[in-house]
Parts: sequence; C-alpha cells; structure tokens
Amino acid sequence: MQTLVIIPNLMCKFSFSAPLAWLFNENIEKVKGIYSFELNTSIVKQYKSFIVELNWFIELYEFTLITQFIKKHNPDSVIMFGGLYSQLKYKEIFQKCPVDYFIRGDAELPMKMFLNDEDPKTIPNMIGRDFENEHTYICTKEELKSIRYNMDWLPKYFDLIPQTAAPADIPPKYDKLPLYPKYWERPEEKKQPDEYRWRVPAKGGRYHLPMVITSRGLCAAHHEGCDYCMGSKGHTIQNIYRRPSLILDNETIILHLKDIERKFKSVCLFINSEFNYDFTGYYFDLEATIEIDSPCKAEDLKKVIYAFRKTIVHTAIYQEGLTGKKIIENIQEFQNLENENHKIYFFAFDEDAKLIPENRRLYAEVVLPYWTDWNFYNVFENAMKKSREWYFVTGHVNLYPPQKQLVMKVLNVIQKRILYILNRLKIIDMKKKLI
Repeated sequence: MQTLVIIPNLMCKFSFSAPLAWLFNENIEKVKGIYSFELNTSIVKQYKSFIVELNWFIELYEFTLITQFIKKHNPDSVIMFGGLYSQLKYKEIFQKCPVDYFIRGDAELPMKMFLNDEDPKTIPNMIGRDFENEHTYICTKEELKSIRYNMDWLPKYFDLIPQTAAPADIPPKYDKLPLYPKYWERPEEKKQPDEYRWRVPAKGGRYHLPMVITSRGLCAAHHEGCDYCMGSKGHTIQNIYRRPSLILDNETIILHLKDIERKFKSVCLFINSEFNYDFTGYYFDLEATIEIDSPCKAEDLKKVIYAFRKTIVHTAIYQEGLTGKKIIENIQEFQNLENENHKIYFFAFDEDAKLIPENRRLYAEVVLPYWTDWNFYNVFENAMKKSREWYFVTGHVNLYPPQKQLVMKVLNVIQKRILYILNRLKIIDMKKKLI
C-alpha cells in the first residue's frame, strides 16, 4: 500500500522538516509526496494511507483543512501526522482534527514499521485515538551514522525551488513589491525580476534541503534567551525524546556530507552544538548554507568554510547566539575569511547593525517577530488564530468547499484592496510591518 505524504505550503516556500529528507529512504517506493495546493478529490480517493506534516504552528490551520479535506472525500482513510509542533500539541490536535496516528519522539523505526503495514498497536512510540504504545524506541548515535538521504518521493521540490526568488545583496525595490510576501507564488505565474519579488530570506543563503543538524533533540547551543526556537525549554524537549541530545561528531557529519554529495548539488548545515568541527583536507562539490548558533571563532570557521565549492554562513554578532547581548570583538577577522565563493552574514538587532556593512546584515527583528516567542505559540488558540491569518492571505482556496472557494476569493481581493488603500494613505505601513 502506497502512502501519500502531504506538505503544507506555509512558513518556508516549498520546504519541510529536515528528517523527511531521510525518513523514507528504505521505503521510497511506498511513499509519494505532494504539496497541499496540489491536493484535490481525485488524488485523495487514490490512497488509503496519508502522512500530513505539521512541523511549525504557522501551518496549523492549513493542516486542519488538509485533514478535514482528506476525511471528507475518503472517510475510511488513515492519517498519521508529525513534526515539531505536533510533538508539543498532539493531544490538542487529536481533539481538533480528524487524525488517526502519531509517533511520539524519534520516528526512524516506527515510520519504517508503519510503511511496512505493521499493526499500529504493535509499533513502539505510536499513539492512536484509542491507544498509546510504550515509548521504547530511542534513536542512537550509531543509527545517525547510517542515515542516507533520499528525496525521490518528492521530485517536484527540485523543480520548484529554482523558481523562487533567491536571496540577494541588492536591496529590493520596496515601492515595487507586492503588498504581501509571495511565499505562495505559483510556478505558472509570470516571473518578475528578483528586485520586484519578496525573497525569504532577503539576503544570505537559502535554507534548502537536505539539511544536516548537528544536535538531534535538545539544542546544545541554547541559552536563556532562546524562547523563539525552544532552545531554553530543555525539560520539554527531553520529555518528548526521553534522552539527552544526540550530537553528530566530526566523522558522522563527514559521512553525511559524502552521501549528500553523491545525490545533490547543495546542502544546509545547521550547527546548534559546540563548534568543534574540522573539515580540513576534505572538499565537497556542494553549495552550502551554514547557520551557526553556538559560539564560534574565526580560526575555527576557517576549518569548515573552505571545504565546500561555495559557502554562505549565517551567524550572530553576539557571543551567546542570535538573541545574545555581548558583541563579538573580532568581526573583522570573520570578514577577512571572505572571498568570491565564501560569504559571511551576521544576525544583528537594529541598534547593533551599524557594526557590519549593510549588505552583510541579517536583521534579527525580521527573524524574531512577536509570534515566534514560546509564550505566544505555546497557547494553542494563539497558534490557530495566527496560522488562520497567514493561510487566508495566501489566497489558496482548493481545500475549501466549492461555494466557499468563491466567497474566499472575493474576501481576499477585498481585503487586499482595503489594505492597499490604507497603505497608500499612510494610515498603516504594511511593508514595514511585513519586513
């Protein structure tokens, strides 16, 4: 039995959680992936088993519509869901959405068993509407070494990503941009010059897949200010995974990069553990985006940055990480590492941004709006309300009933016209709000 994997389209354009780039490797012929905007009744009726991702709360309302759409047109189907926000709120999701199964904690073995049609009530870590199996499966460092990346289940990803506007150092023409960021630009739409399109992120490198994350589970680079990505919520994370962080050592990361190099042209490396990596003597024919969330010295970065054909680094100008306060004193040493194919960008709050050139600034205010704070999204009602706002703005209507599709299209047009007028009259500055 083949399972259809459905990816919501909000938050990051055409992207999804990092584990999906390896979770299906041993069962690649048993899964097929599509994006939610491709979903229709004909497709739903072709499958009996579905996996719907809910990686971050901004997709919550869209996720709800997807699951309702599936059950409406295929009532006898089964739906499994997963993702980071699912781990936090799976009990509320079972109450609000017509879903059937969920994997608590690590998913490598349970996912394999599910795709092999084993009885869900015998699968470790599996939770259903009327049962909760023991949490006995815990991923190990040895298993992480054997991970192999495979995204053949969603080939459309590599067709769509090049069609999105790439980050660029050239400032966008804000007076020419559409009022709303077009995360949801359809591939068939006429492509505008990049300076007339919203770019996410605006500068620096793409957060593309596959992605290698150096700390599995609890972020090992966290500090007290990390409420935006749960870094400081160590007890909550450990309660989910029932284990301490799994840190990828230098040897394991090199194994992963070699595997990725055989199949892909680019990689994203997310360093959220102690920066003690050294790729000296290795060369990977890859374009790499590297985000560093732990303290890092220029002399240490030098051992990593040149191992790739092309590298873009995102790091903070604060010693404690993105939300820190103590400024790194040797910013110039980092800038001296740059050449034509290796660039470094710095996250900075507005008051500290003057320390670095404009074309190397990644504004932390853009990365951390109020709704990215734990105290906001940990309230399920807040998450649902904010995600509903975002989904409405996309203009997607394929998950609504036919009559409501027409109503939503009209409402969407009216809302945009009103906001355009308010923006032109300078009653509100929508672009400033969105930036």
